[in-house]
Amino acid sequence: MDMGRSARKVRLARRGLDSWKFSLCQILSITAILVMSFLGYCFIEEGSGATLTLAISVSAVIASVFIFISRRLLFSSCATMVIVSSIVGVAILKRSRDNMTLHSWDLFSFLKEPFSISGPTELSIGCFIFIMSIFFLVSIYRFEPKSLRSSWNVMFLMGSLVTATICGSVLPERSHTQFFWDDLHLSNFYRSFHETFDALGRGGLVIASGGTDGVAPNAEFICEPAVSAVNIILIHEESVTSPDLFPDLKFDKGLMKFFESDDKKVHQLRVETYGGASWLTQFSVFSGVSTHSYGSIRNFVQIFTAGKLKETLPQVLAACGYRNIMFTPWRKAFMAMVRFYEGIGFGEIADSKVQGNVREDERDHFFFGNALNRIEEHLGNSKQPLFLYIETMSAHGPYDVVYMPEIVVNGGGLGTPPQMSEYLRRLAMVKMDDDWFRLELARRFPKERFLLVRYGDHHPTATMPLLGEFDAVNAEDTHFPIDSPAFITFFATNGVGYLPPALPSFETVDVPYLGGILLEAARLPIPQSWQKRSQLMETCQGRYWSCPDQATVLDFNRGLISAEIINVQ
Repeated sequence: MDMGRSARKVRLARRGLDSWKFSLCQILSITAILVMSFLGYCFIEEGSGATLTLAISVSAVIASVFIFISRRLLFSSCATMVIVSSIVGVAILKRSRDNMTLHSWDLFSFLKEPFSISGPTELSIGCFIFIMSIFFLVSIYRFEPKSLRSSWNVMFLMGSLVTATICGSVLPERSHTQFFWDDLHLSNFYRSFHETFDALGRGGLVIASGGTDGVAPNAEFICEPAVSAVNIILIHEESVTSPDLFPDLKFDKGLMKFFESDDKKVHQLRVETYGGASWLTQFSVFSGVSTHSYGSIRNFVQIFTAGKLKETLPQVLAACGYRNIMFTPWRKAFMAMVRFYEGIGFGEIADSKVQGNVREDERDHFFFGNALNRIEEHLGNSKQPLFLYIETMSAHGPYDVVYMPEIVVNGGGLGTPPQMSEYLRRLAMVKMDDDWFRLELARRFPKERFLLVRYGDHHPTATMPLLGEFDAVNAEDTHFPIDSPAFITFFATNGVGYLPPALPSFETVDVPYLGGILLEAARLPIPQSWQKRSQLMETCQGRYWSCPDQATVLDFNRGLISAEIINVQ
């Protein structure tokens, strides 16, 4: 009897539960709270104008689709909020871990290789949240009656689509700093889909021809230097370009010695970014590939190519017996670059924690001193040649503050814009430290041979008014054509106890060729891919992406893909 009563009570309870539904008042009240919370977040975090409207309108499209399918207002609102909250939550997590915003390509990468994007703990937590969200949404769906006709939603859906499309079309290319400084989590994620669809439409990350010519697949590169290898030091001169680019600029002409190679000439380097985004120049130097080959997704190129490149400059040098060490003023976790650096062949990364710099823009003298100590330590225990990559920061802006005012050096002449004058002060200090470094190499290691290769990664923002950008406040506000002087910096080769060979005679060399120039300057064996790259340089007269013979460039890219030197997925 007791068991019968209990079973009956359970049946009655289930029947009562099944018969309970949200009332219209409850549906409208909860939906209003959700919508107001969403709008409040957007107005606080998603900027203004087109980015704000894009975040709202795309979210409205998502809600409209749920309404069209389910005909339930509350369920659709909750489902949209779950999606929006998930995007924002993952974006915040990625920002805290990688200093980068969430990109839609991350979604495709995750579906292909879950553990390449997240660790086991993060994946477990994500799965738990996903299961609980499904349970929550199923419960809402069950207890909300159908209250909407699908036809009522069509106009709302079309209006949201049109608004989102207009906003997406009027927004310019995202500035590189937006990827790790601003919030805009939703609008950044939504805007990234056109970049992902572009990549998927061409079959992968890299723009290439449909053929298979360019670089034939070859066996593993085997390097046997003809003589004992020279030590190589590659110096990334942050925000440095020659003031001689501007004929009317008044400055101490003694600075021009800094830009000269051992052939007493100044060699121009064409980079692919202005005033920032140093990682783009780094990528091209190490990989030998133009970032423009990655289309609109190029600002994320180091993140999405980590572990997917072969025969990079550091890997070639490692094959030639070099010990590769990177000196960077940043923490190696900055923008998750450590995965890229390790993937291309840097076995050791001396970041700010290892070097002990308090600020990123320490004098170059500081980083050079650390490098000298590491060289001394290494040469005392090994005959293995060294490849050191040193990133400096003292010439970087902002230029509205005086850098190390206690150092008395010349700025610009009479009439020089104040920020340009400050840049010239910093450049004078850069030259002082470079001169000291070379003298110390010769003094401390008289029996060793060193090849120094130096390059400017991009212009200082102090050149904006000299380039006609009088109204621009930030580097991202500028719009220069690919042939603009705004992308011209320099490269130089100098020997200490070593005489480098002649450099290419082209007026300007594009940055992807610099790694090959370094290998030739060190008189090292060169893999077939870099030999083909040198041939491309000859064919295009020093140009890469702006080469008039675009078919040859795209064939070269296709060859790299066919040889599995670059992975496009």
